[in-house]
Amino acid sequence: MFYPYIFMKKFLILTLMLLTVLSASAKVVSSARDSQGVKFGVRGSLALSTMNQEEDIVVASWDEWSDVSLKPLSALALGFAWNIPVLESFHFNIELKYEIKGDKIIAKEDFSKKVHRWNRIGYWEVPIQPQLRLKISEKTHLNVNFGPYIAVAMLGKAKEKTHVATRKDYTIKLDMFSGRYYEKTEGEKREWSNAKDDFEPWFSRLDVGLALGVDYQIENFHVGVSYDLGLKDINAFARDQKNDAGYTPIKNRTALFTLGFDF
Repeated sequence: MFYPYIFMKKFLILTLMLLTVLSASAKVVSSARDSQGVKFGVRGSLALSTMNQEEDIVVASWDEWSDVSLKPLSALALGFAWNIPVLESFHFNIELKYEIKGDKIIAKEDFSKKVHRWNRIGYWEVPIQPQLRLKISEKTHLNVNFGPYIAVAMLGKAKEKTHVATRKDYTIKLDMFSGRYYEKTEGEKREWSNAKDDFEPWFSRLDVGLALGVDYQIENFHVGVSYDLGLKDINAFARDQKNDAGYTPIKNRTALFTLGFDF
């Protein structure tokens, strides 16, 4: 049998409980915002990046060389950060930064010939990260960040420098998105040429992935480490030629060591 007054009693109790929880939550959020507020800051990082190409694939594409190795590319990342408090121990960390990603290839043939290639892609990147804040003392926090990022490439440069003991160094530089390039011998003037008719962009401009990291905060100063895990295959040119043996998915991998300051 249905008893309206029992239903109304339960409904009122649940409503009061919900209002109490919402009121308490609102006070906590308000307190966090009043005591901490939205913070704006600057960040500078040393970035060490690679592309997750398998070394044997790279060696196969450089089959005339006796020794080929992949190395991390070192570069700088600079940007801005916004820290938005939700609860006292839970914030949102949002950044806008310009970051260079890529890799470095070194090829050697005996002792007389050596080639360095640098692949550099400059991205505007936006990580949006929920942040767990662990209070250590009144002035120090340990912040744990984890969330997605989206990045758009603004430039892409491949530079290859060949050193041969018996002649001057020879350099080739290519814009990986437009196809413009130059070739020159050491001491010559650099002159850019237009893309060749069959040129196709080497990489996709869009990259998405996960950004995770930890930073130690002392008042307004930050010291941290983080890692960008690219999830999107950016190998645009080779992806259209999957029947070729040289195709392999390429995804960005970047470790960052960061210093920051909040205003």
